[in-house]
Amino acid sequence: MNETVNLAIGGSYVVAPDNPRKTKNRGRLCTILSFDLNPDYELEVRVVFHDTNREASLQISDLKKITE
Repeated sequence: MNETVNLAIGGSYVVAPDNPRKTKNRGRLCTILSFDLNPDYELEVRVVFHDTNREASLQISDLKKITE
């Protein structure tokens, strides 16, 4: 499934990976802090989760817009 999402620093998104086996952090709300390169030179998103205020790095493709 190809879906275009415009990501912005400070924006709020939900973690919703396309892969059904990726269950870690699924459904959690987060805010983007920055965009980083990992050691393999792949772009990742640094986020803070709303429920615990902890930071994590996620793949860009795992974030979706929040739909109420």
